[in-house]
Amino acid sequence: MATIRVPGPPPEAFRKNRPISDLIKSQIKHFQHLEHKLKITLPTKFLPHDLTTEAVASQYISEMTAALRDRASAAQPTPAPIRVVSSPRPDTAPETRSAIPVPAKSTRQSNRVAIAASASKKSDTKKHAKKKS
Repeated sequence: MATIRVPGPPPEAFRKNRPISDLIKSQIKHFQHLEHKLKITLPTKFLPHDLTTEAVASQYISEMTAALRDRASAAQPTPAPIRVVSSPRPDTAPETRSAIPVPAKSTRQSNRVAIAASASKKSDTKKHAKKKS
């Protein structure tokens, strides 16, 4: 198998003191909303005016992500164990296709006839249109 070399990010890709972008501001706003709505307490106390650089925003986002993942894994109920019971004899009855009755075809065919009849009357409407003008 061929090896594909992927270059690492350049050193200037992440600067700790660079101001955060609008995308990161939006993500932080969503996380703050969840933090207040779900009453999540983080290990580090972040004040809104502290979240202005990439380093602090990165730390806040990672702590919120970890808190949300922990909350989601704790909220998932453990599945009940499945108990397999063998039946005394196999079911030999033929399977039924559907319990819902199928309507007769006559309703669909009557619609087709009505459409075909109205299409044949187009020539009559052209004659009437010429008389009016």
